[in-house]
Amino acid sequence: MAQFSMGIRVVSRAKGQSIIAAAAYRAGERLWDERLGMFHDFRHKQKEVEHSELLFPADAPAWTKGMDRQAFWGAADSAEVRRDAQLARDLRIMIPREVPVADRVPLVRDYVLRNFVAKGMVADICFHNYVTASDGLEQPHAHVLFSMRPLVAEGFGNKSRHEYVKDPSGRTHPDGRPVMIESNPNSWNSAAFFERSREDWEKTANAALERAGSSARVDRRSHLEKGLSRLPQPMLGAAFHMRELYGRFKDRFGQYLAARHAREVEQRAKVALDRLDVISPAEAMRTVERFRAWFDRQLDHLPIGREGPTPQLSTQSPSPDMER
Repeated sequence: MAQFSMGIRVVSRAKGQSIIAAAAYRAGERLWDERLGMFHDFRHKQKEVEHSELLFPADAPAWTKGMDRQAFWGAADSAEVRRDAQLARDLRIMIPREVPVADRVPLVRDYVLRNFVAKGMVADICFHNYVTASDGLEQPHAHVLFSMRPLVAEGFGNKSRHEYVKDPSGRTHPDGRPVMIESNPNSWNSAAFFERSREDWEKTANAALERAGSSARVDRRSHLEKGLSRLPQPMLGAAFHMRELYGRFKDRFGQYLAARHAREVEQRAKVALDRLDVISPAEAMRTVERFRAWFDRQLDHLPIGREGPTPQLSTQSPSPDMER
């Protein structure tokens, strides 16, 4: 069944993030970060990227011509001087698997051009399909990084912003507080702008499904808006894969605890055996027996059976001059 999944977030230095690292990760490339003075190398993930491309507005200034991913995001990063600057928007779109493979790239490209690039944004699109869904089937999706500032002749312009102002119609909440609305619904930060883009993706994806002859449809509405009485399922992301890793971590942690315990026993054994020449023969025999019993218990816990006869430890009282 086709599902609607679309989310957007901001790549920000305040969160300790780097736009160069974000672009390199999504594209599976090795990019140089001038601000941090280091390479972000994700070429090992190149096999997970089906396709990637940069889209510039039709009226982009001459200085952007021929720019690749390294050059553009390096320039965008240099344009931000604040240590808590917002660097880019990261949009993730799930592509219905019912859409034919050959139609997926043109479908997302056309959608991004109409809704974002036409507004002045630069878009960096990377198509992934390496994540297996919970039903074991493919999960095609696209990551799109958008520039935060419009392009101008000399570089980057001011960010598109908005303020919250009182509704001109005078609407108020039940407690008398005025209803606040966005002063600029076309702002790139506007919730209304994002909701319009969600609506357009719903229409775009359903049109593609219809062309493909599929009866499946996506619906951007929430469960509440649909009249459903069940809680929405959160996006699992990395937590989904932790299911498989949990068992491995649990085994490794158990091995760590066993190794730590073994080291502690070894230390106690060393201290005890170093005292064999100064304690009574009876106490020395009890010490040897205690550690032999512990060693036998460890053998019993091994995942494989013992092979050959069990080594026997001498129960004779050690002489004071025994070799240690």
